[in-house]
Amino acid sequence: MTLEELEKEVKNLRLAVAELQSRVSVPVPEKPGILSILGSMKDIDGFDEMIAYGRYYRITGQDPPDDWKPGDPIPEASEEWCPR
Repeated sequence: MTLEELEKEVKNLRLAVAELQSRVSVPVPEKPGILSILGSMKDIDGFDEMIAYGRYYRITGQDPPDDWKPGDPIPEASEEWCPR
């Protein structure tokens, strides 16, 4: 392949890529990545309760006792769970 033929081929490939790119329309989300789903579950029944139970577990490293309810105080993490 001569240099002229190669240059012509590269030019044709660039034109083809430009045409394909113009055909593809990918919607751009209002917020990128994980931010696009932020707040999407806030209206689901029990969501706040689920978050509270998850917070309890993250802080203490154990499931809350049966008599614990969201809004009740969460005990400090044990040294075993969260060594300093």
